[in-house]
Amino acid sequence: MWKVVKWTLAGQVTPFFKLSDAAAPLLDGDEPPEQFFAALRDAGADDDAMQFLCYALPRRVAIAWGRDCVGRTAGPAALTPADVAAYSAVGAWLNDPSDERRWVAHDAALAAEFRSAEAILAVAVYTSGGSLALPHCPQPCPPPPELSGQMVAGALAAAATRVEAGQIAAAKAAFLDRGTLYASGEVR
Repeated sequence: MWKVVKWTLAGQVTPFFKLSDAAAPLLDGDEPPEQFFAALRDAGADDDAMQFLCYALPRRVAIAWGRDCVGRTAGPAALTPADVAAYSAVGAWLNDPSDERRWVAHDAALAAEFRSAEAILAVAVYTSGGSLALPHCPQPCPPPPELSGQMVAGALAAAATRVEAGQIAAAKAAFLDRGTLYASGEVR
C-alpha cells in the first residue's frame, strides 16, 4: 500500500505527463495509483512508471527518492566539484526545506551548468515550491505544479545512463524498486 501518495486515482496523476502509446491503453483512470504503476511495470513500461511515480509522490519525497537513486550511480560518473555541490545542496534542502536552501540549490544547479543528474535534481528542488521570481521581486511567480516532477524524472533518466549500456534497464528497475519503498513510506 502506498501510504505516502495522496492521490486516490491514477487518472489524477496522468494529466501531468504524456503516457507512451504502449502505456496509454493500460489506464482506465479509476484504478488506485499503485495498481496502475504495477500494470506499467508488468507491461515493461518502466519509463512511464518512472514518470508516473515522480508525479504521484509528494515533491519532497520524489526529490528524496531521486537523490537516493542519483547517489547510487555517482560512483562511475566523473563528477565535477559543481556536481558534488549540487548534490549536497539537494541534501541540505531535504534536511531543511527552507526557501533559502531552495535558492542555494538553484545557484548550485546554475554553477553546474545544468549538465548532470545532480544539477537537474537541484532544479527539482528550486521548482518544488516558492516563487521562481528573484527574492526582491514584489510579484511571486509560482512554478507549474508538474515542473518539479519533470526535473526528478529527468535526473533519474540521466542517472540511469551513467551505468554500462547493457545495465540501463536494470538501473531503471532498481530505481523503481526504491521508489516503491518511498511510496509505501518504508524509506524516507
